[in-house]
This record gives sequence, structure tokens and C-alpha cells, in this order.
Amino acid sequence: MARETLLPTLPHKTLDTTCDLGVTWVKRLIYNKSEHDVAHRVPKLGALTRKLTSKHWHCTSAFQAMASPPFKPYWRPVAGPILGGPTDPYSWVFFVVSQIGGRHRPVAVVSSLTDNSNDLETQIHGYALTAACHRIITIFSDKANHRAIRAELSLAAGYYVRDGTREYSPELVELPELNRRDLNPTGRRRDWYHAGVREFPFISACLLQGVAFNTQQYYAHPAFPEPLGTVYRDTSIEWGMVVIDITNLDAVGYGIVGFSVGPMTFIGSRYDEEHPPDLRGGMVFDFVRGELGVLDKVRPRRAMSAAEYMAKFEGEGHFPETPTKNVDQLIAKVPLVNVAAMDLIWPPSVEEDIDISLSSLHIDASKSLLDQYQATTTLIQRVLAMEDPDISILKQARTMPNFREVFSRVLLQDQARLLSMRSSDRLIRMAFVNREHLSLEQLNNLPVEAISAILSVPNLAKVTSISICIDRVQGTPAQLAQALSQVERLRKLYFLQSPTQGDEALSALLFAELAANPQILHRSSVMFAGAYSAGLRKRFWLPTAQAANGVQVAPLDVFPVQQILVLDQRYDTKKHAYVHLGDALLRPERFTAGFLIYIQSLLTSEDIWTTQPMNLFSFSSAPSFLDSDPETAAEVSPILAENFAVPEYGLLCDHDDHRSWAEMRDLVPGGWTVVVSLETHSTSRALQSPYEIHCIRYAFIRARQQCIVVDSPPIIPPGPEELEVTGLKDFLSCTAPEVAHATVDRRIQEVAERIAKIPYEGSLPLKDRISVLSQEDAAEILLNFLEDAGKNKRVLRAAKDEDPKKLLADQVDAGQTEGSASS
Repeated sequence: MARETLLPTLPHKTLDTTCDLGVTWVKRLIYNKSEHDVAHRVPKLGALTRKLTSKHWHCTSAFQAMASPPFKPYWRPVAGPILGGPTDPYSWVFFVVSQIGGRHRPVAVVSSLTDNSNDLETQIHGYALTAACHRIITIFSDKANHRAIRAELSLAAGYYVRDGTREYSPELVELPELNRRDLNPTGRRRDWYHAGVREFPFISACLLQGVAFNTQQYYAHPAFPEPLGTVYRDTSIEWGMVVIDITNLDAVGYGIVGFSVGPMTFIGSRYDEEHPPDLRGGMVFDFVRGELGVLDKVRPRRAMSAAEYMAKFEGEGHFPETPTKNVDQLIAKVPLVNVAAMDLIWPPSVEEDIDISLSSLHIDASKSLLDQYQATTTLIQRVLAMEDPDISILKQARTMPNFREVFSRVLLQDQARLLSMRSSDRLIRMAFVNREHLSLEQLNNLPVEAISAILSVPNLAKVTSISICIDRVQGTPAQLAQALSQVERLRKLYFLQSPTQGDEALSALLFAELAANPQILHRSSVMFAGAYSAGLRKRFWLPTAQAANGVQVAPLDVFPVQQILVLDQRYDTKKHAYVHLGDALLRPERFTAGFLIYIQSLLTSEDIWTTQPMNLFSFSSAPSFLDSDPETAAEVSPILAENFAVPEYGLLCDHDDHRSWAEMRDLVPGGWTVVVSLETHSTSRALQSPYEIHCIRYAFIRARQQCIVVDSPPIIPPGPEELEVTGLKDFLSCTAPEVAHATVDRRIQEVAERIAKIPYEGSLPLKDRISVLSQEDAAEILLNFLEDAGKNKRVLRAAKDEDPKKLLADQVDAGQTEGSASS
């Protein structure tokens, strides 16, 4: 008897009923038997099932079409075994926002695009993301950065709200939509060489360094400055978002937005819905790849805390790092941003904003704020319209919302009248003086003589710091330098540039004038927005030609460290690295705080694509003082622009190592050079350690009487009478005697302890982890660098003359491995 006759003979009923009973019978048979048993005893069961289900589908489709609404195709998570489980977003975009003109507007944007080469140290996920959040918050919360940040926020008020009432917003910019399954690590490496102008370079530098350098693990992460018009989409399979709110710098807020991403399958019909493509054929044993999609159908417009983010995604086993308790405890105290902080950077949806720009978004929640702005503006305008404004009314109005911002904006609408009024000094103090700081960056066409006159007002005698937008000043850099040098009480000078100003030359000229007569640099700290703008665009800031001291524009008696020479001797070949510090503007103690962070990064990270020169952020975001904890303090200083400006590779040269570095400078008696040697300790074999033991030896060196010239190096290593060699404590005794030696010893020991905790690092007494080179060894290493400096120049020349990316692509296509020298 054929197996098909087992199906009971059914009376003539409706075709639907017949099909339903047949399918039900087959299902019961399958459920009551194992798959192997059914396949063995009913060899044609599969064909019969397909026949019945097909007939069932066709005979009921007409009825369903009349009884059900039209089918809408949709995506749903893959059922059954999958290849790659749900994860958090693969890459992250970081926004810094502040309330300006009644709305939270972006003032800096940085993205971190994950390199899918499976190098964990380049990825910002899990603990690394929470550490980045904490690092950014630390930078923006450090009071050493607040005046520069507030000065740029003042410029942002004029940038976003123009002519008093007209709002400006940049065009929307979409982040690149990528797929992590496409193994293209080189395509994910975005270079910001000569990128566009950053409107607020100091704030952007704060954010960039918080994202790019992890001071917990001493890893460098990819980071790329983005336009202010960049927006986040919650439908992206690539991106998550971090928002930092700096409206109140004494209570910086943050929030993480990210939704689960995983494989999904497309349900294109009712048949697919009842017979899902990922489950057809009964039990499935093959992995289902699916298409990556956002799994969360409901995506609430709220931010997560670091703890919530870790709890949401950690369960997938996606985070291999072990978080430190310090970060967890510190970030738990930070407030979360509110929904309004994300309104402009997170548009509702692509469909809803096709014809919408940031400037046309109308937010009901901010309507009352805008009304308050208008009320404050109207009152101030009426008072200032008087021939002799009644200051008492303005003093009473200080309690009105956003008084200082509106007051300064109204004053700036008629600057000529402001400077000519009898009460101008009182109005300026009310609008532009905050305790001991004078904010003049919003004033346009400001004569140098007016700056001198304002500073000479008796009521402003307590002002010790000033911020000026130098491209809005009427006068030469020499005149401005002369005027400011006459005010001996000034201790902090902030030289800003207009948000749309991309020429850093003016700030370089002003610095050169100050350096020519460095009394003001001796007594005052200076901030040049042009230095940050140049670093963010990977451009030279200060000229590289020979200066008065023979090596750099910055005076060596104020900024004494010229350069660092790093020799990596851990492996079979010696590798040379050159770090120029002439544009870093680091005083001795601040340099030391960054140096101790930097040397640890040399042993921690092996990723050549991102580590160099990102780990140089060790210097430009170090604590102000040596006794401060890098986890809770980070003063931002100029990015080492020349090191970033140097093209990474010079391929058409005759040197084995195509990596290019900043040029080595001559050693002069007034300046210090630091020599660092990375080594495998000689006791590795004697101790029979299963792992190699690495150590750091270093020395501060300087020429005693005569210059040691790079282009005419000595034949033999210079002796003690020619080269002074010392350690960190003796260097500070010469340059910053106020720093206690006990503090230096404690910090060196802390660094040695951190190095000892590096995975796969053998045990070694802490005193041997970091030690000072002898005079002979330091002189020998210096001679080695002097001999290598000529080769580095050839590599650098080739890198400057050629487009390194194009050359690399051409050589890969041609199968070449070496190039010829290019001059």
C-alpha cells in the first residue's frame, strides 16, 4: 500500500476544510514522531506536505485578502541559531551641546569609527565607552579649562543668533552608513589631514582628546572631527550617540543613546509570516546570517547612564574588558542630560525631516524660553535707549533668565555708542566682567587703544585675565602685544578667533611678538585658539625656520623642553621616533605630568595606526600639576601641531622604515631634549619568566656650552663636558624647584605599578621598571639619533612631496614594496 493512502478519505466538503484537515493530519504525524523516524517511514511525506500546504495557501488566499487588511512587509529578528548575536552600536558619535538662544545647540562633534580588524584596543565598546565618557566629563569639568570654554561659548552665542534675533544653523550632515560585516579596515580609517575649519577649536580639542586617548588603559582610539550640522539617526546599524551638556560647567551632564543591532529576516508576504524563511524545513541546524538591522522597534528618546548601557549590552558577552571601580564610582555621580539636549542633533526620523533643516525645527518645549529671551531683550533695549541709562534698573534685571547673554548681545548691536557713553565702563563691567576676568571676544572692530582704556578703568583694577578675538581687533599684533605687556597684573590671556576664521597665521604672528619680549610669557599663561585650530586640521602652527634661539619660536627659558627621542629596542630592529615640543607651550611641571602618562602609553599600545601620534594627547590633556590624579584632572593645552601635520608615510625613499616624524632640532645650551629607551630587561632569561620583561630608561640631556648640530653630528658620543645628563628630579630642580621630590618619586612609582599590571608583562622590581640612563648610554643613543636624522629628513621630504594615500594605493595595486628616493 502506498504511504499516501494513509491519509483518510474525506467526504466532499469545502476545499478550505479539506486542506485544513490534511495539513493538521500531517502536522500531528510530524509532532508524534522524530524527524528521522518520519523521514524513514514516510519517504514522500515532505512532498505531500508541500503539496497540501501549497493547495491550502492558494485556496485560502482569496478569502484572507477579503477578510484581512493589506499585508505590510516588515523585518523581524532572526529566529533559531544565528551567526553573530545582538550587540551595541559598532561606532559612536560624540556631541557637545550648550543652551544658546533658548535651545541646546552643538558646539563640537567627534566620531569614532571602529576598525573591524578585530583589534580590541581601537574599539570603543563597553568599558572603553564609559571610560571615554568619563574622560570627556573630566576635561570639561576641570576648572583650568573653563574660561577658554566660556569664551568660545560667548562666540557661539553670536554664531547661532545673529543680528540679535536671526537664528543660524548649519546644513544637516549625515554620518557614513557602513556595515561591520564588510571587512575593510582601511576604508574605516578616516584621516582628518587638512580637515575643515572647526568653529570652536578649543572646545573641539577638548572633545577630540577625551574620545581619542584612554588614560585608564593608555590606549588610543580613532577620532575624527565632524561638522556641527552632523545628526544622529536611531535607525543606523553603525552608530550610537553620546551627548555631553556643558550649559553648566559646574555640573556637566552626559547621556548614552544606543540600540541593539542584530541579524534580521525580511517577511515579505503572509506566506513568509506563516513559514518564516529562517525556519523552513523544520528543525534548523545551519547558522542563519540574516541582514543586520536595529532590533528595538520602540526607541525611546531618552539617554542611558553608563550603568544602564552596561546592563543592557553586557549580558551578550560582548565586552571583554573589566571595568575599574574608579570609573564606575566617579561617573555614577554625573547627572544625565534631559531630552531637550538632544532635540537638534537627533531629528525625529528621516521621513519627517526631508525638507527640514535645524533652523526650521520648532520645539514647543523651548517656546517659553524664547518668550523669556524676548522679554529680557525688550527691557534691556528700553533702558539702553535712554541718553543716560539707569544702571539700577539693569541691576534689578540681573535675575531675569539669560540676562548676561542677552545684555551683552544688545550692547554689541551698537558698539560705537557703547564706547562713547558716560556709563560705558559700568556697562562693560556688568556685561563683560566675571569676577577677575574680562570677556571682550564678542566686540567687533575693537581698537587696541580701547582695550588699553578699558583695562585702565579704576573699577576694573581687579581684572587679572582677559579674552579677545584677535581677528576683530583694530591694530597690528605688535601693537596688541605692546598694549597687553603694559598691564602687569594680567596673568591669563585668551586669544580667540572668529568661528568662521580658518587662518591661524594671525595667532602665530602675535605669539612671535610676545616671544620676542617674553616678560609677559614669564608671568602669564596664554591660550591661542589658532594653536588648537591648526592641530585639529593637522597644519603647522608656528614657523619651522630657525628662530632667535636657533631651534624654536617659543622661548626656552619659559618652555624648556625642545623634543623627545624615543628608541624602541624591544625587538630585533631598532625603531626611532621623534617628538617635537616647540609648539606645545609646556612649562616644566606640566610637561612632567604629561611625560609620565606618555611613557606608559609606549608600552601599552601596539596599534601603529592609531597610537602615533594620538598618544601625544598625553601632553595636551595632562593634569595642571604633578600631584593631581590623571583620572580626575585634565588641563587642555595646545595640540602638538607639527607632529600631527607631518604626513605619516614617505614611500618614495630609500629608508626601510617609511614612517615619517617631525624633524630633529639642534641641541642648544638653553633647551632640554629627553631621550627614552624602550628595552627588554636583561634579567628576562635569568628570571626564567614565561613572558618578556620590558622596562623604560630615560634621561634629560642638554648641550653644556656649544650647540650639537644635527647636520654636522660629532663622530664619537659627546662626553660629560659636552653633554649634561640628568634624571627627572634634577631637571625639575633646575627648571621648577617648587615641585617636591617626594611627589616625583610617588608619581614614578605609580607609573611603574601600572606598567607591571600590563597583561603578559613579567615581574620586575619597580625601581627597575623606570630608571635613568647613564651618561655613556644617553650619549650613545643621542649619536644614534643624529645619524638617523638624515634618513628621517629624506622620508619626511618624500612624505611632503607626495600624496601618501595615493602612493600606498598605487604600490599595492602594482605589487611594489619599495620606492625610490624623491627630492
